[in-house]
Amino acid sequence: APPAPPPPPPLGAPPPPPQPQQNTTTTSNTSSSGGNNVFVDYGVYKTKGALKVKCVKAQFERDAGGRSVLKRAGGILFELANSTAPRQYDWGNKSSFMLSATEAAELADRMAANSGCSFFHDPGAGTSARGATNKKFVVEPMPDGSGGLFVNVSVTSKSSGNGGANDGGAKSFHSVPVSYGESAAIRHLIVYLVPRLMGFDELFTAK
Repeated sequence: APPAPPPPPPLGAPPPPPQPQQNTTTTSNTSSSGGNNVFVDYGVYKTKGALKVKCVKAQFERDAGGRSVLKRAGGILFELANSTAPRQYDWGNKSSFMLSATEAAELADRMAANSGCSFFHDPGAGTSARGATNKKFVVEPMPDGSGGLFVNVSVTSKSSGNGGANDGGAKSFHSVPVSYGESAAIRHLIVYLVPRLMGFDELFTAK
């Protein structure tokens, strides 16, 4: 005989946690050694590629008066990798792009309006490596009207000019389709994080 179904929860008990969407996972690792360090990301895993969304916290320092002052604003990091086998991804050759708080806010509004946007970064700007590497982040709506979107990151590295066998420069391109539900989750994450990337939450939590 089949096993009896479990008894219903008692009245007033909290509902069971929702089941995660297919192809979408969240992962976290908490370590108590050396303080309360928390690592968390939001992942979208598809047949040909995957992406992870991570938060880089704002950094603060103490000034001469003992006040906590913003040293460096945080950002939202997108990491994309191609698939090498079912449920396996080449994170060793990933492309990454970190959005500033302003860029992230624009992305959230564009996503809400179901429109695309793009950002360009030169990691070597302001140094002798200016123009050596260029990164492009593009989000574009799916043409089927489903409300989903494509997240694309391309990286172009110029030739080193040394005449070697690999002196033609390098290009990489990663693209991951994101469903409406997954894009909504990313947008809500961004809206929550933007003030914190700027450090404004410290005004209310600092002791």
